[in-house]
Amino acid sequence: MREARTSTAPRHLMPLLAAFTALVVLTTDVYLPVLPELGADLGTTEAGAAATVSAVLIGIAVGQLVLGPVSDAVGRRLPLLIGGLTYALAHVLGALAPTLGALLALRVVAGLGTAACLVVSRAIVADAYPGAEAGRAFATLGAVVGIAPVLAPIAGGGLARVMDWRGMFLVLAAAAAALTLVGLRALPETLPPSRRIAPRPPAVVAELREVLSHREFLAYLAALGAVGAVLFGYIGASSFVLQDGFGLSPLQYSLAFAANAVGIVGASLASRQLVATAGSWRLLRVGHLLSASGVVVLAFGVGLDLLPVVLAGLFLAIASIGLVIPAVMTLGMEVERERAGAASGLLGICQFAVGAVASPLAGTAGSPWSLVAVMGAGVVAGPLLVRVIPERSTSR
Repeated sequence: MREARTSTAPRHLMPLLAAFTALVVLTTDVYLPVLPELGADLGTTEAGAAATVSAVLIGIAVGQLVLGPVSDAVGRRLPLLIGGLTYALAHVLGALAPTLGALLALRVVAGLGTAACLVVSRAIVADAYPGAEAGRAFATLGAVVGIAPVLAPIAGGGLARVMDWRGMFLVLAAAAAALTLVGLRALPETLPPSRRIAPRPPAVVAELREVLSHREFLAYLAALGAVGAVLFGYIGASSFVLQDGFGLSPLQYSLAFAANAVGIVGASLASRQLVATAGSWRLLRVGHLLSASGVVVLAFGVGLDLLPVVLAGLFLAIASIGLVIPAVMTLGMEVERERAGAASGLLGICQFAVGAVASPLAGTAGSPWSLVAVMGAGVVAGPLLVRVIPERSTSR
């Protein structure tokens, strides 16, 4: 049985994958404190400066869909190393960009490099770690993604005291170059030639079609999209709800946001410890239950106009994502272990695509009930979608 096999991955592999994954958040969050300065330097508006973040997200979304299947054809090591190098070069050139248009193009390229770091890292986990070990590995990556948004703006604020946005881009480039050099020496190839597909576009398209033909994988894919609605709805509207609706200062909002991110990290670490005994399927059900309970509490808080209840509901709903995402990733990637690159790309782009729609919807009219509605739709859809899947044994 698949679950019986044990990992032979080197001990340094997980820290290395965690470092590559951290680049994903650093790409957008480190330079947020200097976005106004960037806009002034390039002679553009606030919207133009903010578009540099959107450009990265476009690159990440497109890159995941393309680079995941590519890694199934050429192996994992080469795409990940090229992704790190692309990231570094795009940031060096971005630091030299004379116009907003040039910078936007380079931010898309940076997003493509970032996508390689994200999608290939997940595929390597599926290659190298079986069963509960994969669950622990995905929980570790989830903890990195959860804590990075807390630390990155703090680091950015510190860097902003000694350098401008161009200097920050050079710092990111140096970090990616150093990590790529480490990967060149320490990153193993986890996909043997016997398991690769033909490196031709028709083969890549056929692989994506094959993955999307599996009902079980589609259910996990849709469930991850539901999580994206909850998470990105919260990210897109929580500042308006908490600051404009409930009077929090920017500092107080930042503390609340950080507390929820720490909640995700705590749940991810709990998932890492519990997955071997509880199994990913059970953790997924618990996460769905806690997330739904959080939205119910949030609705009561909004209805009663009680800030502490609103904060408690948001914390419960968002922290539970630390249980749901590692479980969905583990189960979905296990279904398509033989096509891990394509599966990783599809899972990633689904979460971003649904999030892109959910974020503006949650902020509609600036009403807290819009946020409740979007998050509520996500927490209801998630468990309903996975009900079509036969329940697995607790060993999963």
